[in-house]
Amino acid sequence: MKKGRQLITLERLFQSYYGESLNRSLYCLPEARDRLQFLVEQTVRITGLEEFGKYMGKVLAVDTFFLNEDRHTHNLAVLLDEYGEYHYCPMFDHGGALLSDTTLVYPMTGDVYALIENAKPKTFCGNFDEQLDIAEELYGQQIQFMFDDKEADRLLNEEAGYPQDIKERVSTILRWQKHRYQYLFQK
Repeated sequence: MKKGRQLITLERLFQSYYGESLNRSLYCLPEARDRLQFLVEQTVRITGLEEFGKYMGKVLAVDTFFLNEDRHTHNLAVLLDEYGEYHYCPMFDHGGALLSDTTLVYPMTGDVYALIENAKPKTFCGNFDEQLDIAEELYGQQIQFMFDDKEADRLLNEEAGYPQDIKERVSTILRWQKHRYQYLFQK
């Protein structure tokens, strides 16, 4: 983060501007599409970041591909500089991705493909495909991945901090997601 820039979560931004919880306001809306539009429109209104819908399209595509279940209004943010100008924030907090909770929710003994199907986002609805479809309908496809299986496996093999069974599981997840979301990859 550049010097002088402060990270402000969308929850905190909305709370300070309206005096209400963004998360509660979102879930007063019955449709996932309306929730995403509301979040984007309010963020644009407060920050002036006109391309925030495209930014959200990128975030939701990354979260869908990597099965990040932990995206919520405290894990979405903007940056505020010393002049009071807002900027887009790099994506952060992907700790709930790749079926990482191997202790309780996604045990290593489970069928990885069944576990993938059980993964659910917490952002706007309970289905990754639906959430991504809504973002792409509203704001277009915003991201193209550019890695192949060899590159992913090379990076996994270089990582010394994880046991081989975890690396193999991550490789399986990435290959499956790449097959499932082929259109997100550069040809």
